[in-house]
Amino acid sequence: MMPLMLPSPTSAERGRAVSVNTLRRQALERLYRRREAVENLIRSLESYQDVRTDDRAACVEISVGRKLSSDFVQSQI
Repeated sequence: MMPLMLPSPTSAERGRAVSVNTLRRQALERLYRRREAVENLIRSLESYQDVRTDDRAACVEISVGRKLSSDFVQSQI
């Protein structure tokens, strides 16, 4: 039985294969950059939310609580 002889790829086919690989690599690099940007955004939003929650809790306990108490006392007088 004779071995099956496959034609070797032409230079155009090799160039096309290289460009497809290059395009895939570039697309993958873009995806990783986007993923990193999204992770940074999520971390920033979580940090902002933590800071805002701490500020809001302090504000509610101190200023609104006292204001409501003093308004209530004045309305009772």
